Amino acid sequence: MNKPEKNIHPILSLVFSVMLFATGLLFVKKPWFVIYLAAFLILLLLFRFERTMLRTIPFVLIFGALTAGLTAVNGTPSDILYAFYRVLALALAAVLSISIKPIRLVRAFNQLKVPRWISLGLLIVIRFMQIFYEEIQQIRQAIVLRGIRFSETPLLWARAFFIPLIVRVLSISEGLAISLETRAFSTELEGSSYETIDFKKKDRLFAALFLACLLPFIYLSLGDLK
Repeated sequence: MNKPEKNIHPILSLVFSVMLFATGLLFVKKPWFVIYLAAFLILLLLFRFERTMLRTIPFVLIFGALTAGLTAVNGTPSDILYAFYRVLALALAAVLSISIKPIRLVRAFNQLKVPRWISLGLLIVIRFMQIFYEEIQQIRQAIVLRGIRFSETPLLWARAFFIPLIVRVLSISEGLAISLETRAFSTELEGSSYETIDFKKKDRLFAALFLACLLPFIYLSLGDLK
């Protein structure tokens, strides 16, 4: 049984993810930015994205702390806060993009007659990033099992991490190329699919609520420019 969060149309998820990221960066210095974040957090919770949101928490904590720490070297308290806000904007946009199932996105593109080289390229990038993340986790686990600590032997840790990672990247690239070839993927032939990705009532409701949340903040932002 599919999870509720998977039912949002993949193209809507992709487009709205980009819109969230772009507007989040534009609004990051606005006094009402926290309200903007809260509005979309509530919207995502209403559409059952809580599991995906939980997956972004480690990213927010680690990358947010790192970004804020680097900004603190020469920045003001306001700069540190804005740096953390940018990480929050990125994480908020990532919730929608992470929830996209790559094959459903490709099928949706095929139905809209998007050129095959675009849909296949996007599928490869998404799939590569997923495998790349899994490989990083496995390499880190292997380093821990071998008792190698970065604080004790940073050079040994770097060698134990980056050399296997480079080898795995080359292997993944070759594996993806072979996989596409054996499945007869081609940019010259028109693709077909046994699954139809339609826009449902839930998609239209999500789109309406998303725009209803976003447009007031755009209006406020344009008003500040006057």
